[in-house]
Amino acid sequence: MTIWGTFYEHQGRQIDKWRHYFDIYEKHFARFRDTAVRVLEIGIDHGGSLQLWKEYFGVRAQIVGVDIVNCTRFAEPQIEIVVADQCKLPDLGDFDIIIDDGSHICAHQSITFRKMWPHCRSVYLIEDCHNGYPLLDPHPPIQYRYPWIVVAEKPQRIIKGTPSRELRPDEVEARSAAQREVKP
Repeated sequence: MTIWGTFYEHQGRQIDKWRHYFDIYEKHFARFRDTAVRVLEIGIDHGGSLQLWKEYFGVRAQIVGVDIVNCTRFAEPQIEIVVADQCKLPDLGDFDIIIDDGSHICAHQSITFRKMWPHCRSVYLIEDCHNGYPLLDPHPPIQYRYPWIVVAEKPQRIIKGTPSRELRPDEVEARSAAQREVKP
């Protein structure tokens, strides 16, 4: 099922998203479906989007929500809640996907990106850039700008086939990462 389909069928807490976001989510998130993806969403609101990610990504997903307001009542299996200011996040570990739907203030989005980009393994998506796109520093190697959304991605190196020489350490890591991503 698509993210739009998951949203449409959702029966839980309220979700507030712009319609054109769903095609963007699908483009950048689909490859993580039914994997052990670790997702951070900054900005919880009613908690519905945390349930959306849990439903969409599946039973192996781990979802972490952060908000400056105490939203710990939204914790449930696969969903952890952290109360923190997005500009002063504690060490939360690494994530495959980071979604910034927090304050929607460019300066806050830039501060958060600077701190969290090193902890992002794949996709960093910033929503609701209605007042302009935040400064992404360090500059991500892959960047997409959509109406009100910016997405930064880390390049993923894929190596397949029988090596003709001994592999370098970076090639060994790339092959191992590709093998870990193969669905059972």
